[in-house]
Amino acid sequence: MKTLIIDAEKCSGCRSCETYCSLKHYGVCAPSKGRIHVVKWEQEGMFVPINCMRCEEPACEIVCPRHATYRNYDTNAMTVDTTSCIGCLSCVFACPFGATFVDRDTGKVLKCDLCDGDPTCVKVCPTGALTFEEVSNEVRVKLVANADRIPLLVKKAIGGE
Repeated sequence: MKTLIIDAEKCSGCRSCETYCSLKHYGVCAPSKGRIHVVKWEQEGMFVPINCMRCEEPACEIVCPRHATYRNYDTNAMTVDTTSCIGCLSCVFACPFGATFVDRDTGKVLKCDLCDGDPTCVKVCPTGALTFEEVSNEVRVKLVANADRIPLLVKKAIGGE
């Protein structure tokens, strides 16, 4: 089983991941329809790609009243059944990483589906900030370190540290 790893320190902010994600899923270059978003932390002069962390106990799945969000055990991605999704946004508010997005046109939820095991964002990332790696103890350590780093970056960005 593989998972997406994000190294924010390597991100240049080119936003190719957002653009190509929307192109892959919707056939249009519309970064707002991407399932990955790059956030710029002005004070730090840093870009942070935000994407589903595929939590062990995903809050998005737990709070969904229609069970529209669930884990695809073939790819390990969190999947959204758009026919069941009612657009209540419970999963958006429950995600501790801000990695659940909304399609403004449909009101439905967008989550990274790992492109069915072949993530487009990884292929187009020119700096290697995005990688798709086999899950191992080393990769688990990277995931936890990256997850722990996000709140620290947020805190710095809002002037708390």
